[in-house]
Amino acid sequence: MTPKLTARFTAFMRFGFACVLVTAAAIYVTAPAYAHVRKIQITAKDSPAFGGYSWPGVGQYEKIVGKAFGELDPNDPKNAIIVDLRLAPRNANGKVEYSFDFYILKPIDLTKGNHKMLYEPPNRGRKTISALNRGVGGEDPGSVTDASLLANAFLMPQGYSISFSGWDVSAGTSTANFNTTITLPIARNSDGSPITGPSYEYIVNPGASYELTYPAATLDQSQATLTHRAHLNDVPQIVPASG
Repeated sequence: MTPKLTARFTAFMRFGFACVLVTAAAIYVTAPAYAHVRKIQITAKDSPAFGGYSWPGVGQYEKIVGKAFGELDPNDPKNAIIVDLRLAPRNANGKVEYSFDFYILKPIDLTKGNHKMLYEPPNRGRKTISALNRGVGGEDPGSVTDASLLANAFLMPQGYSISFSGWDVSAGTSTANFNTTITLPIARNSDGSPITGPSYEYIVNPGASYELTYPAATLDQSQATLTHRAHLNDVPQIVPASG
């Protein structure tokens, strides 16, 4: 295992659940949002989306894009699963803040929808519903205008609302082309020093070089172990530091 600088805390399940709730809130309610979401900022809205295409019995869809701002209580036992949350910086209310992007497609008239939402956590910020939705996908699925594709789509003819939200820091920081990102604070030890610990990197056919997910806390190779195996079920073999 390679020591690393634990620069950010992550919790897919906790933040992912918060993302689902806030996207649902953005669609359906005007009351205070759930999961300690403090603010929802709409940055773009296309109504109608899909070039105005209308599905029989469902009608037209609209696209809503924005950013949600939330906070978590580091003293809440339910948040204990989040790594190093207690060491993250806090706001004036003693809470840990975060924000994430969201992208929503929904029937303009929700009474004609099926009252169900498909939520997809994007893969490194990228949307992957094209295959499920029979070709209607991409990073901005609401911009698709091909009538033959739209007529054959899987989700919209059934009246589904569809939402995506950022949850993975590996998506980067750029929101270009509707990339969905998340912004998380940097956790540090109580004395302000960086948090370090063991890291596991799974490398598949890396080529001549490989960049670690997190920077190593030390370049001392005696503090790291590299193993290799040809097949997933093989016993890992240690590679000497000399190569």
